[in-house]
Amino acid sequence: MIEFKIRDLDLYVNVILKPRNRRIYIRVKENNIINITTPIKLDNKKIEKYLNNSYDFIKKTIEKMNVKEEIKISNKLHLFGQEYEIKEIIDDDMSYVICDGEYIIIHKKEKEDASKLVHAYYKECLSHFINRYLEEAKSALHINKIINVNYKNVKTYFGICKPKENRIGFSTKLCKYEPILIKSVIYHELAHFYFLNHQDGFYKILENAFPNYKYYQHKLRMLKYDDKY
Repeated sequence: MIEFKIRDLDLYVNVILKPRNRRIYIRVKENNIINITTPIKLDNKKIEKYLNNSYDFIKKTIEKMNVKEEIKISNKLHLFGQEYEIKEIIDDDMSYVICDGEYIIIHKKEKEDASKLVHAYYKECLSHFINRYLEEAKSALHINKIINVNYKNVKTYFGICKPKENRIGFSTKLCKYEPILIKSVIYHELAHFYFLNHQDGFYKILENAFPNYKYYQHKLRMLKYDDKY
């Protein structure tokens, strides 16, 4: 997935090579994700030009997607695939979040933003998980370089890779999902060090290093949580 800034839009682009296609197709997905299916390879300049030319279509489609009925949010959270009830407690001494049995307990000061505390907790849990499995994934994909990792509270992607910067990033929301699905995202982003786009070779090395990858990818995309944060 490649990130582009097109006028006022932050877009996250998947480029899919299909040599049998006769033309380039563009599809706008949720969370500003753009799928470009192309019969030929496109460098970043060509992709950016194509996005600029398609700006009006992309803008209108995103606006239509954003006009939705509000979804009723539950009083639940997920952590590594497990569901927990939320307990929010006013604590004048300090702010923190813990997982205790069947509950996620949020200790916060009065008027403090609980969502920031939760995503800071997600970041902490996710970073421990990534640190535990990143070297294993690098070894499976025969990657020897030092890779920097960062985390961000975003809804637009699970992971992002910038090979030229030797950097990968993850959304803190990834911590909601079961461990095998998180691992699939780690492998996915590392595979971009070989292939920038989602072409046949990209999925071939992924399936070799992470068997049944496409099954887990599909499962991850189908899961929708109605968590409060």
